[in-house]
Amino acid sequence: MKRFLQQQVFSPLVDFSYIVMSFLFSRGFPRWYERLNTWHYRRQAQHYDQGVIELEGERYAQALEAGLKALSVQPTRILDVNTGTGFVAQRVHELFPDAQIVATDLSEAMLAQARARCPQIEFLQADTARLPFADGSFDLVTLHNGPPHLGEMARVLRPGGQMLLAFTSGARVPHVVLRRWLAVAQRFGRVERGRAGDGLWVIVTKS
Repeated sequence: MKRFLQQQVFSPLVDFSYIVMSFLFSRGFPRWYERLNTWHYRRQAQHYDQGVIELEGERYAQALEAGLKALSVQPTRILDVNTGTGFVAQRVHELFPDAQIVATDLSEAMLAQARARCPQIEFLQADTARLPFADGSFDLVTLHNGPPHLGEMARVLRPGGQMLLAFTSGARVPHVVLRRWLAVAQRFGRVERGRAGDGLWVIVTKS
């Protein structure tokens, strides 16, 4: 029952909330959300991999893996935002072992887990809507299962670079919401998208 609820109820609702949050908090999270985030992930960080990633099973990264295969950029500098416990940062490191990788998250508790997972990567606490990097700093920006602050992600991406956004249950987000969100994404470059099971991946190649 727990696996069913995670895959069929919680995951689609969470991905829907991420897309909605990208509209509501486009200029950064309010203080109350940051405090709620800190409280929630301080309690969940040590059990997040078992309570979410393992419960999701293979479907957790289906869209992510499909999106990674669709990339055309050969990155030397990569940023992974909303890294959580570092799952995506570690996967990207495996694919691009010679690239410099930086990963950010709002929760220090989650970052502690990420640093233990992959010490080769630099992990920094940061709000995705206010990234502490110069314009055009990265060739690739990745986000998996988090609020996509497209404008800020595009700002730190070099022209011709790509951002990959993937959601475990993103294909189940209502079409009217996805259509609006993708229209925003098109402001920053050429958009490709695909589906993998319930998952959705989107690649934006910066103009």
